[in-house]
Amino acid sequence: MLRQILKNFGSNKVFTLNSIGDHIKSADYSIRGEVLKKAQEIGQELCRSQIYPFKSLAACNMGNPQYLGQKPLTWVRQGLSLVVNPELLDYPGLISQYPSDIIDRSKYLLNCIQGGIGAYSDSAGYHVVRESIAKYIEQRDSVGPSNPNDIFTTNGASPSIEITLTAIIDSLNDGIMLPIPQYSLYTALITLNKGKSVGYYMNSNNGFWSMSIEEMQKALSRARNDGVNVKAVVVINPGNPTGQVLDEENMKDVVRFCEDNRLVLLADEVYQDNIYMPDKKFTSFRKVVIQMNSDLELFSFHSLSKGFYGECGIRGGYMELINIDKQAKDEIFKLGSLMICSSTFGQIGMELVLNPPSPSQPSYQTFIQEKTEILSNLKKNAELMHALFNTMDNITCNYIEGAMYAMPCVRVSKKAIQAAKNANLPVDKFYVMKALEETGIILAPFGYGQDPRTFHFRITIMSPEESFEDLLLSFKVFNDNFHKQYKDST
Repeated sequence: MLRQILKNFGSNKVFTLNSIGDHIKSADYSIRGEVLKKAQEIGQELCRSQIYPFKSLAACNMGNPQYLGQKPLTWVRQGLSLVVNPELLDYPGLISQYPSDIIDRSKYLLNCIQGGIGAYSDSAGYHVVRESIAKYIEQRDSVGPSNPNDIFTTNGASPSIEITLTAIIDSLNDGIMLPIPQYSLYTALITLNKGKSVGYYMNSNNGFWSMSIEEMQKALSRARNDGVNVKAVVVINPGNPTGQVLDEENMKDVVRFCEDNRLVLLADEVYQDNIYMPDKKFTSFRKVVIQMNSDLELFSFHSLSKGFYGECGIRGGYMELINIDKQAKDEIFKLGSLMICSSTFGQIGMELVLNPPSPSQPSYQTFIQEKTEILSNLKKNAELMHALFNTMDNITCNYIEGAMYAMPCVRVSKKAIQAAKNANLPVDKFYVMKALEETGIILAPFGYGQDPRTFHFRITIMSPEESFEDLLLSFKVFNDNFHKQYKDST
């Protein structure tokens, strides 16, 4: 009887949109949202020979290097192939196909892994991998040892960030400070955990993005005056999507800000190999904290997906916990352990990129050549993108000092704002939707304006070098036509 009554009302489904929590429906991950769905529809239509002004799509919305043509590192793929298929090590002709150093490394790793990579690892990851990560951190920072027991491997950096935010956010009133503009993963995860995002504006002066302690303090004071229990601050360095590279003095100011205001620091450092300006270098927050003899509580995140490695689909990453209370660390690790362990394939990939061949080994020249070529192409693309964007109508683009993206600023007319309103779209999403439909270029909308009538989008600098300029020039034609079409009448 009840089933028939429900059927008469049109549905007897238990799990519906109305039954899903508002915190889930409100979470927005802009780089994989409506724009990407529209792009997928267009892609299917192109396959059915539907006519568009372009022949193919250009996925510039996210950092996915190998999808955009970057070749995998020989050292990593050779090592993974041997570890995943150990029978190859018994093949008599292997030495003629693989250098001796990667054969030796694979044998060493397999000797340290009981059951092979098809078995679960420890929840925190293979000890041999965490030892290798710790060795890399020590060599990178030169400020003392890193403890493998403070390292937890995850499927890329995103799960590390999710675990940390889940542990930190305890109530509806807990707040996390985020840079604006920022990578939308953070706002989405904070929303899912029913916390509050507390945005602090990045400075955009003289063609550069930078952090302002004054802006951070203003944002913190406003939030606390509103009763928000602000517990942590996120810093992305090099910046996503802004591309800034912080200097050590600025980082020291951030550390002091966190100390003075009793805030935990979450350092997203996944782009630490992506530095393009000669006067810039990456410095980890771990190094700064140790040099300052600070007891600041710090979480640092790194990933196999970025840098010059670009192994996004293999899913490798880790977090290092510095100055974290032991009991609190145990709870963090317990939370991570709910997923049993991270991808063992990703763990081995992480070990191989962070512990590459030494100059005396036979794989070294190929490794260095591939690394140099990848980073050199990214640097050229960063310089070209900055130069071309600044020739376009109503667009300004800051220098791309590091990471893999530009964050151009677009100033739009009242007429364009009204057209977006009529289309029931935010202005930034309206703009990138138009760009998609007319050029095939997929962009990520970021509606975080630095002043009224100012909007942004994120675009990756990754693309095959021979076609990158053509891609940007086609975007220039779109942009110039857009502003002509939506020019305000005088």
